[in-house]
Amino acid sequence: MASDPHGDAHLERVRARLDDCGVVNFFHGAVREVWRANIDRYEPDELYDDAVTLGLLSARNLSNRARAEVREDQDLALKGVHVTLDRNATVVHAGGVDLRMVKAPLRSGRHPRFDSDFRWTDADGRLAAARRNFEAYQPHSELVLPLFETECGDPSAAVAWCRDVFLVWSGELESGLTAGWLGLPTLDPQSFLAVTRVWWDEHPLAGRPASEPGKPTDGVTFGEQPVPTPVVTLKPRRKEENTL
Repeated sequence: MASDPHGDAHLERVRARLDDCGVVNFFHGAVREVWRANIDRYEPDELYDDAVTLGLLSARNLSNRARAEVREDQDLALKGVHVTLDRNATVVHAGGVDLRMVKAPLRSGRHPRFDSDFRWTDADGRLAAARRNFEAYQPHSELVLPLFETECGDPSAAVAWCRDVFLVWSGELESGLTAGWLGLPTLDPQSFLAVTRVWWDEHPLAGRPASEPGKPTDGVTFGEQPVPTPVVTLKPRRKEENTL
């Protein structure tokens, strides 16, 4: 993916602010726990789970968790972090940006294609966010032919108006490892103006092999991946009470 240098610089500043207020650490922990819990209860044979059910369940769990826990976290509240709902989607407001959560396709593992794996036309809130960024910052002026010649603005200043940021996250089915990125969404033909990685798990779940970080996952279908063995905990049987 071809990145915009002004977008990259802006996103690094956003990342630093989100780090400072604890948002990155919060989402890293929440994503890791939600993903690992859901792959442990994933049952394609008995419950007919597939990539869609796993992805939707995880995304919904994460959204609900963020909405509940951010509101209760006093440290985040003291730093001005708060949440709202927009078209039934959770939006976290922190560090001067509006943060929405986006799950990468399972088929891509932890190597999503940021120039082709994401489209915003199927979600009104995401599309509106991408449009706001696009309208605030259009560095490729040759794509738009003005009626009159005007002096071009400073792109390094204009990009600061891109306040809609997506937290893109993904997870591996085999290892339980997750990864997260911050991205500045924009309209087609690009999906993102810039992307930066904010975490990359190194330690897999016990008993799960780690995938090679540089190993491409393109073309691997969900059905070709091994099914994890669910963890089953047996509850002790209740003692039968003696009856007269």
